[in-house]
Amino acid sequence: MKKSEIILKLRKAKFAHIQWVQKAKSLVNGFKIKEEDIPLTPDSCEFGSWFYADGQILLVIFNEQKVEELEELHNQLHEEYLTIFKIYFDLSNIGLFAKLLHLGKKVSEEEQERALKHLNNLKKISDKLIKKLNAMESEINMADPSMLERYA
Repeated sequence: MKKSEIILKLRKAKFAHIQWVQKAKSLVNGFKIKEEDIPLTPDSCEFGSWFYADGQILLVIFNEQKVEELEELHNQLHEEYLTIFKIYFDLSNIGLFAKLLHLGKKVSEEEQERALKHLNNLKKISDKLIKKLNAMESEINMADPSMLERYA
């Protein structure tokens, strides 16, 4: 894979991650978001789709620990979001009509505060993930292109 391809795919994955976080922020800030608009599992979001496919090239470029740190942060993000999701989409507490329309439940002030705390945690983890991705991108930019193409 060419260096430019690796960087382009990494940037697209990073952008998809940023959009995912924005949707979580929107949900907590009171905007109507369908539950399927923010994938729950690490392998079902766009970033995860990249990470577990084309993103595996990172294992060739970086040591395994760096890539595992990235994966751990990504998993932590989804754990935080799952907690938020349960606050807004506890489907056992809403009626069939609301389920059919994919509407969330009524959220109390206490639940809203809890969701905000988890959102703050999610944002902190996201910042760490973005920082690591930016550092990886910089290292890839500085890498000898022939070294990367050998592993394509």
